[in-house]
Amino acid sequence: MANANKVTDAVLGGWTVNAIYSYQSGQPFTVTCPVATSEFGCFANVVPGQSLYAGRHNHTHWLNPAAFSQPPIATAIGQTDYSPLGGNQEQARGPSFVNLDSSVLKNFAVTESVHVQFRAEAFNTTNTPPFSQPGNLNFTNLKGGFSSITSTKNTTQNNGARTLQFALKLFY
Repeated sequence: MANANKVTDAVLGGWTVNAIYSYQSGQPFTVTCPVATSEFGCFANVVPGQSLYAGRHNHTHWLNPAAFSQPPIATAIGQTDYSPLGGNQEQARGPSFVNLDSSVLKNFAVTESVHVQFRAEAFNTTNTPPFSQPGNLNFTNLKGGFSSITSTKNTTQNNGARTLQFALKLFY
C-alpha cells in the first residue's frame, strides 16, 4: 500500500496477521483388569475386530467397553501359560492437545519516524479445553461411566479459557 492515498493506506495498509498452532497426539494409557487374574495383576485383552473408539468417543464415553475382555484366571501354581497376565499395556490413547494462538496488528504512521501499533491477541483462540486422560477404566461397570473424562490437564502453556488482550504501542 506504499503507493495508495492516505485514506486507503490508513484503512487497508499496515496489517499483520500471526498464528501459532500446536498439536500433540494423545498420550497412551493402559486399561487394566477389573479383577486381578494373578498375583502380578494384569492388563485387559483387546478383542480382535472391535474398535477401541467405537461409539460416541467424546468426554463422556472415550472408549468402547466391548473392545476389552477379562483374561483367564491363573489356575495352578507354576502355570507356564502367560495368558492370565492379559494383553499388552498402553492399548489406547487419550485425547489430543490442540491450541491456536493468534494476533492481528495494525500499524499507523504518524510521522516519518513515529508510528503507532494496535495489537489484538487471542490465546486459545478456538477455546479448546485440554482434556486429561479418561478415568474409571473398569470396562465391566457400564453404569459407572466407563472411560469418562472429568477434568482438564494442568499445562505449562496458557490453554485455559480463551484469553484476549489488546495493546497500543508507540514507536519513536
